[in-house]
Order: sequence, then structure tokens, then C-alpha cells
Amino acid sequence: MSEEDERMLREELKTAANEKDYTTAVAKAEQIASYYEEVGNAEAAREAWIDAAKLFFEWAQSQRRGSSHKQSAKSMVNAANIFARLGIDAEAAQAIDLAAQDLLLAGAEYLVWRQPLGSAVCYSTAAILFILVSQEEKAQRAVDEVRTRLDALRGDSMAISLIDLPVHLKFAKNQLDSRTLNNIKTMVYSSLIPALNNAGLGEFIPYVERTITGIESFINANLQFPILEHEIKLAGEVLIDEPFDIQVLVTNSGEGAARDVELEMVPKKEVTVIRDFSKLKVSEIQPESAASFAWRCIVKSENTLQETQEINLSARLSFTDPKNMRQTLTVGPIAFSTISPKEQDQIRVEIRAVKDNIQKTREELLVVAASAGEEIFTKTMDIFEQLLSQAEGFIEAGAVQNAKAWCSLLQLQLELMKDIPSQIKPAED
Repeated sequence: MSEEDERMLREELKTAANEKDYTTAVAKAEQIASYYEEVGNAEAAREAWIDAAKLFFEWAQSQRRGSSHKQSAKSMVNAANIFARLGIDAEAAQAIDLAAQDLLLAGAEYLVWRQPLGSAVCYSTAAILFILVSQEEKAQRAVDEVRTRLDALRGDSMAISLIDLPVHLKFAKNQLDSRTLNNIKTMVYSSLIPALNNAGLGEFIPYVERTITGIESFINANLQFPILEHEIKLAGEVLIDEPFDIQVLVTNSGEGAARDVELEMVPKKEVTVIRDFSKLKVSEIQPESAASFAWRCIVKSENTLQETQEINLSARLSFTDPKNMRQTLTVGPIAFSTISPKEQDQIRVEIRAVKDNIQKTREELLVVAASAGEEIFTKTMDIFEQLLSQAEGFIEAGAVQNAKAWCSLLQLQLELMKDIPSQIKPAED
């Protein structure tokens, strides 16, 4: 473009602006700005784009005076697009605010014309734009205003749903509720955006999408998530046909609350829950808190192939996270061995035999204890008594296999001690 062409273009722009021919004026201003960009004159291009945005402001004012509020709203969006592209955020936000106000007036006109869907599209979009520029009070007033005139919208469920969108959007943001936001997104893309296109308001779609994206980012940045850890408390061995408890302690070591927490045992034919249900529930577990779950169970002989066997259980731990999404973890393995009452009785008999052997060994060793040191002998035998008590304690705790191993060890040690009298020669007087 020559200097003369540029001068003529500026003259045409000035003439169009003076004559309020904003269609021509805006086109000329954008042409000049594009030219400066092509030749690499960034400063001049920026000034030209700002002039174009100001023309859109003037155009919107002219359209308002003519009560063409839908068109004035579109002019303000065009101005906002320019300011946003230049990084002039304050002016861009102001333009969006004014565009939203124009949409409210357009929505009121649709009400007068008894067109509820058109009105709902304008009111809903206006409220969403107010939320975008952090004017949530204006958004609420916009919704309240149209709700007072619901008589004109009665019977149009789509219109009412669209008007409710900004309310749900505010709720999702304030409550950090991702599930509600996902439902809103579905409604926006299935209903509001098609309605905007049908109403000739497609220019507003990017700003509606920007609002949704902004709130989604806000929620993700502010959510605090729970971290659930579990500890299983269970006897290593359980008796067939005798009740036993499985306890699970669930601790939240995260920063967010886990809500609607459920712990459900995965069914297994060998194990029957005899108290409460297989699914246990608590309403929530706050950070740095814990909840205890317990099942009273039984392994019935009729459900087992053999009395002594290894059983592995698992459970599903599920909860609702701060994004209102269900999360599921696996708790396990919950492992234990089964033993029969006969086996338990047998080990009791063996322990009694060990006790008798200890007494007999004590009597035999007393003969040589005087020369070897009676105190040392007594302490040695006391140790055996303690070991025997330990074996009995294993039985009471349900650890029968441990008791059997302990008892066998004691018997071996006693056999070795029985040979002591033959190895010690009593001292002669």
C-alpha cells in the first residue's frame, strides 16, 4: 500500500465514522490495522486495532439508542475480542460486562414478544458472561429478574432449564463440585450453544466456553483430595465353626474429606458374615481421621473341603472424592488359616504332656542340683515354665500352629535335659 493509498483509506475511515456508517468505518479500521501488521509496524497496528475497538463501542451506543440490543451486544463482543487479542484485559472485561447488559435488554424484548426460548438464551448467556468477569451478583440479579416473570415462560421446560444454568454454574464453582460442572457442560453443549447459533448469537459461544473452562480450572486448583490407607487386624488362625472378627482400620492421610465411604467384602463361599452386612458404611472420613470397620464371620465346616486350609479374602473400599467422583480401592489380602477343634484339643493334650515331663525332669535334676548350684537349676526350670505359658498363650490367641511348633521345641529341649543326670557325676563327700 502506497502512502497515498494509506491517506485515502484514512480519509474514508474518517468520513464513514462522521456519517455514523459504522459498518464501513470498522472495516476500514481493521484494514489499516492489518496493513500495519503486514509491514511489521507493531506499534501502529496496535493503535489501529484500538481505534477499531473504540468504533465498536460507538456502534454499540448507536444500536442501543435504536433499541437493537442484540446487535449492540454483538458489537461489544467484537470490541472485547480486539482488546483481548491486544492483552488489554480490563477493557476486554468491561466490553463483556456491557455486552451482558445488552443481552439482558434483548431478553426482556423477547419476553414482550412472548418468545420464552429466545429470552432464556439471552438471560442465561448474560448471567454466564457476568460470572466470567467476576460479577456474580449481577449474574444472580439477572436470574432473579427473569424468574419474577416466569409466567411468560410457563410451559417451556427448555427455557427454564437454560435460565437455571448460571445458578448451577455458580454452585459448582463455590462448592468445587466437578460432577455438577460436568452436567452443566453437557447442557451447554447440547442446548445452549445450539440455541445461540439459532438465535444468531454465535459470537458469544467462545466466551461461554471460556467461562466453563475457567471454573473447571478453578475447581481443580482448589480441590484437596483424600488418601485412604488401611490396616487389617485378624487372628492368623481361626477355628472351624467358631465366630471370629475381621477388623479394617481406614485412615485418611490426605488433605480432603472422603465421603460416603463403603467397605464391601468380596464374597467367598467358605466365609459367612454373621453380623451386620458384607457392605459397611460411614458418612465421611475427614483428613487425619480414621474409621474402623468390623465383620463378625464364621467358616462353616460344610463349606470347606478340608478343615485345615489357607483362605484369602479381599474387600472393595469405595468413596466419593471432592470432585464428586466415586473411587474404588482394593483391600487385601485378608489371609488366615483354618484349624479344627480336634486339632486344638490335641495340642492341649500335648502341652499337658510337656508339663508333666517338665515336672519329672525337675525331680530327676534335683538329685544333682546341690553340687551344680540349686539356684541356677531353679532359674533354668523357671524358664521352661515361662516357655510353656507362652505356648498356652498361643492357643488362647488362636495361633494353634505356633503353639504346636513351640510345644515341639520344648519337647526336644526336655529330651536333651533328661540326659543331664547321666552326664553329671555327683560330688563325693
